[in-house]
Amino acid sequence: MKSIFSHPYLTVVARLIVGLVFVSYGIDKIITPKDFAHSILNYQILPPASVNIMALILPWVEVVAGVLLIVGIRIRASAFLCGLLLVTFVVAISTAMLRGLEINCGCSANSEPVGFKKIFEDIVYLALCVHIMVYPHGALTLDSYTSSRRESTHDIHGEPTA
Repeated sequence: MKSIFSHPYLTVVARLIVGLVFVSYGIDKIITPKDFAHSILNYQILPPASVNIMALILPWVEVVAGVLLIVGIRIRASAFLCGLLLVTFVVAISTAMLRGLEINCGCSANSEPVGFKKIFEDIVYLALCVHIMVYPHGALTLDSYTSSRRESTHDIHGEPTA
């Protein structure tokens, strides 16, 4: 059973799913920063003065983390960052639900209302991030390509070859 979970292509699929979600949602927020700022404001968690800066920075963080996952650069760090964002989203959605706020999640231009469906979706993505952190050595990574090139240019003692 362990071999199924540690299969390198399962990690590739998990990276692509999480990466594409973060890139697509992030780009959507970058295109419509005003709408995203309103979504953040609706959660009533952050001070209003910090909403605009958050609406401008967070989407770029999402896009960069998603791209790094897709191409396979700093996989563990990228998965950790995506996971941290997902935990934040789950907490924000949960607190909105507990306070009875009837708002959209703010994930994209086609946002859904906050609810258990959105929490479940984010938890599934979080589980994929955990998988990526546990088994980061999947196939098709730029990290593995650059490390193999680095190793091939050095002899067994770590000295550069001619």
